[in-house]
Formats: sequence, C-alpha cells, structure tokens
Amino acid sequence: MRKWDKSWILVWTSSFLVGGLILCIGYQSVLYESAQEKVQTVETVRTVSAKVPVSVQGETRDGKKTELSTQTEEQTIADNMSQGSSEEKKLSLKADLVESELSIKDFPSPVKGKVFRGIGNYYFEVLDNYLFHGGMDYAEPEGTIIRATHGGKVIFAGQDPILGQKVTLDCGGGWLVTYGGLDNLSVNNGETIETLERIGQVGFFPGAEGLSDQPQLHYEVWHGDKVQGLELKN
Repeated sequence: MRKWDKSWILVWTSSFLVGGLILCIGYQSVLYESAQEKVQTVETVRTVSAKVPVSVQGETRDGKKTELSTQTEEQTIADNMSQGSSEEKKLSLKADLVESELSIKDFPSPVKGKVFRGIGNYYFEVLDNYLFHGGMDYAEPEGTIIRATHGGKVIFAGQDPILGQKVTLDCGGGWLVTYGGLDNLSVNNGETIETLERIGQVGFFPGAEGLSDQPQLHYEVWHGDKVQGLELKN
C-alpha cells in the first residue's frame, strides 16, 4: 500500500511538472508572436509615413484649421526665385552692354552689287516729287537671297508704297535696319531673327521706276534719328 502511494505521488508530480513546462513554453510562444506583430506594425507605420507627405495642421485662435507649409520648402522656393532673378538681371545687363557697343561696322552691305543710288534727295517718278533717300540701292539679279547683316526683332514685314516689299529690324540700342525691294519674304512681324538668317529675295520696287528697270536691293541703317553711311562689303 505504501509502494502504491509513492507511485501515485511520483505520477502526479511528474504530470504537474510536464503540464507546467508545456504552459510555460506556450506562454513564451504567445509573447514572442505578439512582440513580432508589434515590430511588423511599427515597421509598416514607418514605411507608410516615409511615403506619404506630412501635412502639418494647426488651429488659429478662432478655431479654424489652416495648413502650414514647412520653413524648408519656403526657403527653397525663395532661394530658387532669387537665383532666377539674378540670372535674368545678368542676361539683361549683358544684352545692354552688347547693344551699346554696336557701330556702323556691325551693319555692312549685304551684297556686292553696283550702287545705283546713295543717300540723298532724289526725284521719285512714281510720286512726281523729290524725297529724301535714306539708304543705298544695289543692282542684284532677281531672286538673289538676302540675309540679315545683324540679328534683331522684325518690326515691319510687308508692302511699302516706295520700297515695295520691305523688312525692318530693330537690332537694339537704337539701331534700325531696313531691307527694301524684296520678294518672297521669309519673316513675319514680331519674329526675332539671327544674323545671316534669310529674310527674302531681291525683286522690284516702285521707287526704282524712272531710273532703272534692274532689280535692286534697298538697304538703309539708322541709329536713333540719324541715317548712317555704309561700308561696302568686301
């Protein structure tokens, strides 16, 4: 009877120990899984927060919500605007400097043809009157391509009663250049063209009647209110 009691005591003791061990292992497993879930949740929140821009919300004294931009973004925008403004000023100053350095040497004759008329007062048969002729007329074959001797903005491109089809360029710094006696104009009002860009071809113009039937190019250069003499192209 005593042996049987001892055996039962050993059995029950062993059972309690095994059960306690199982419960302990199970509890630790649950704690580990819970900790892993928390870590994953924290990582997910961090990932989403990094991808989604944060909009800072504040409240005024009146209780109205207002969205505040960060000081860093405002400073970046201000720096970019300041830099852009500085670059524009530099370009403007550079352009003004170039324009102030222009001279008649920058506007040579665009062709090599024979000079029919120079600067002066001439009788225009089409008007039956004397008029001031502010440019040079060069004999050139019809269809000769004419290119700009200096770049500028087209302020006139069309028909003129004396010069026929003409183009006038504003080259900056008070310099104006006119090409007359043209045909097949290649430019339009308001365009900005470069040096040596095609502007048209030699044709006929009414002002040449009574002097010659030869196709001619009329070319004149003004600086301010003064007509400029021309240097013949070599």
